[in-house]
Amino acid sequence: MNGVSIKYFVITIASIFIALGVGILIGFSVNSEKFVQKQFQQQLNLIDKNLVELKKENDRLLKEIDEYKSQINQLGKINDTLVNAYLKTCKSNAVVSLIVTSTDYSYNDLIDFLRKNQIKLARIVKVKRTFVDVLNNKTNDFSEYKLPEDIINTLALYAVFDMKDELLTKLTEKRYIEINRLSGEIADTILIAGGNTLQNDTFNAVDRRVIEKLRSINDLNIVGVEQSYSEINYCEKYKSMGLDTVDNVDELTGKVSLIELIRGGNGNYGTKKEANSLMPNTFTSIEVSENSLKKRREGLLEQYQNLQSANVIP
Repeated sequence: MNGVSIKYFVITIASIFIALGVGILIGFSVNSEKFVQKQFQQQLNLIDKNLVELKKENDRLLKEIDEYKSQINQLGKINDTLVNAYLKTCKSNAVVSLIVTSTDYSYNDLIDFLRKNQIKLARIVKVKRTFVDVLNNKTNDFSEYKLPEDIINTLALYAVFDMKDELLTKLTEKRYIEINRLSGEIADTILIAGGNTLQNDTFNAVDRRVIEKLRSINDLNIVGVEQSYSEINYCEKYKSMGLDTVDNVDELTGKVSLIELIRGGNGNYGTKKEANSLMPNTFTSIEVSENSLKKRREGLLEQYQNLQSANVIP
């Protein structure tokens, strides 16, 4: 009997402790859940508060951006007005021929700009990709000529003096070059429009040879240009050969710089490493520009007459 009593007593005591443990566990779980919920709610409140602050800051920044955009637009309008005033005031009577050596980029926008601003375009010469093969004597089409000297000489004399011979006609007919004769006047300014992709660097084959020939003609104004997005910086190479340059002729500031160089100014302008400044800081006066142009024309006319006397002109 005593054994049974002790047995039930032990079971009772164990049951009490088990119940107590279960109660503690349930109570802890309930309190933990409330604690977690409380912490979660505090975090949500903090996030909401931060979001409100961030929205206020975002609204403030957007307002500032709109103000900056408005200022930029106003400055752009002022800039356009000043540029247009410059272009109308600082016109040039120069006669320009354009030699496009780039076969990767178009310069039609530049041609339109020059025409729009009443720059006298005499002749436009565009070389084709296959032109390099001719210069390097990789075709049988010009076996009777001395290459590349005869072709470079023909190209230069046509661009400057409007001298057209059988070689030029043959180059055109076989589509090695494309020419557009707009005037028979002597060109006092030659624009070399270059720049190519990395896979098509023809500077040494074409540009360098053409420039060397043009520089042998005295009193000739030679300007090298390219677009801002040209993969190869030809203007750096042009500068090394002593040319005035504009490396962003597709942009408004580049167009202003180009007009100034056509008018007789000097410098290397644009946005790339060879440029001395974005655009000219001072501009050539009309009187100085006209006197410079007059001198160039007199010198070029004398050379043309000498070529006629030597029976070089066909």
